[in-house]
Amino acid sequence: MAHGDHQIDDDDFMNPPQRNRATGQRKEGDEKKKRIRNRASQERLTVLTDKFTNDQKGAAAEMGMQALMDVRCMNLVNPVCDWLGEIYHPASREFVIPGRGRLPLNEKSVFCTLGVPRGHIKVPYELNNEKEEVLFPCLFPSLESMPNTSALADSLQAMTTHGDVFKMKLLMHLISAVFAPTTSLRPSNKCFPILADLKNVKNMNWCKFLADFLHNAFSSKMYQKGCRLHLMLMYVDCLDLSTVDFTRIGGPPPTHKFAVSAWTINAVKAVLAADRVTDAKYGKL
Repeated sequence: MAHGDHQIDDDDFMNPPQRNRATGQRKEGDEKKKRIRNRASQERLTVLTDKFTNDQKGAAAEMGMQALMDVRCMNLVNPVCDWLGEIYHPASREFVIPGRGRLPLNEKSVFCTLGVPRGHIKVPYELNNEKEEVLFPCLFPSLESMPNTSALADSLQAMTTHGDVFKMKLLMHLISAVFAPTTSLRPSNKCFPILADLKNVKNMNWCKFLADFLHNAFSSKMYQKGCRLHLMLMYVDCLDLSTVDFTRIGGPPPTHKFAVSAWTINAVKAVLAADRVTDAKYGKL
């Protein structure tokens, strides 16, 4: 994909047709089966931030992203995220848990979970050829097409500076891997208008952006899109933990302002094990 071309955010990943074991030929009438995967993962972010210098973490803080420099939960528990997508009611913008209650999907819930800026400016996540043409050579001077998300993370990890290029690459990684991941292997071209306005990133309403992105995806039954870190932490952070046994992991999450800086994957798993109704359903606590 040339960097001036515009990728589709909901790329599909296909399983090859099955073959007859005896002949090795495709079975007649078989069609390719879609295997859609969400590319969300904060694991690489935690690896990156562990190696960031104080100046680089300071650059993130200048954009209002300081809470994301201390993500304690490295992995996702995808079944609970899938379940939350299935019980989402678009009309009320709530996750309706039968017999247990409702959880809103709104700016406040995102802020309490991730601590990202909740400013007055709309996040300009949109296509803009002119801004892309200007910024792409600054970010990827030796490339002609958008790198995949892993290559972007590699280039970010190799940086020792903390200026505008670092900030732009960090933002692109946050958007592609944490805030608004899709099923694509590459960052979205829609990031460029955001990168072009670095001075206002801290004044943008990232809470609304994340909530709306999830709402729009779930309303279209595209459950594999959006910020799964928010979904998972929002859910476990609202549960009654009084009956959960945390002794094997050293105790429950500490008192916190933002869930992202308190919950570890072991704590999440302990709570979800107690809350699980079946392999694919939760809501016991």
